[in-house]
Amino acid sequence: MICCYNTIKYTGLLSNLLYMLLAIGVLVAAGLGLQMAQPNTPEHTYFVESLVLGATICTIVIFGCYGLVCDLLSVNLIFTCFILIVLGVEYLQLHNYQPHSRYSGAWQQLELTLAWHGLDKQPELMQQYEQQQQCCGYNGANDYKSLHLPIPKSCYQLAAADDKLFTRGCQATLNHNQNHIQQRDKLFMWCIIGLEIFILVQTIALSGLLYKLRQRERRARQQVPPGVRREPRANHVGSRAQLLDNI
Repeated sequence: MICCYNTIKYTGLLSNLLYMLLAIGVLVAAGLGLQMAQPNTPEHTYFVESLVLGATICTIVIFGCYGLVCDLLSVNLIFTCFILIVLGVEYLQLHNYQPHSRYSGAWQQLELTLAWHGLDKQPELMQQYEQQQQCCGYNGANDYKSLHLPIPKSCYQLAAADDKLFTRGCQATLNHNQNHIQQRDKLFMWCIIGLEIFILVQTIALSGLLYKLRQRERRARQQVPPGVRREPRANHVGSRAQLLDNI
């Protein structure tokens, strides 16, 4: 039982260390985003909430590591409750996930719309957008044919030897990029939730083993035959009493 307990204990410390690194990553990303966000905007509120969440996770991890190192059953139980609360909050956030306004593509959509509608006055804006996003037209190359305009060079892959035409429209490219960001965010959130579940199982198992060890030590002390002096407990009071007995 001791070997199993130590294995779970040190594995739990490594898991909490990884959890701490993820929380620090959230803090760094939120701090950088907070510097770029405008005050009193949904983006600003989102990054402030991320800072609070990251700081809360760091505090919980430090508290849990203290319980693991000192073998304190009460601290491990409190840490388990904290993990359950954080896990429930993050599950609700993932279950009710709505793309944040910073991922809604409002600025990118506005940039694309202005570039396309200003095609007759400033065609270089649309051409620059097409080269950056590797797309052609608003919905495709046929948009230029509908407007009786020649397909610009920005719709072709310049590095290709045969001048390959970009078949995807810029609107479809924008939607694809937004979906990719949303899927990446969901995957990151599921990874955090999976790690929290793993830490929760470890903490529950460790608390159970620690409780059994405490019960075994208590029974061992109770089974001491009469007349046999019991060893003092390892605390300041017992150590002082032992010193006084030796005088």
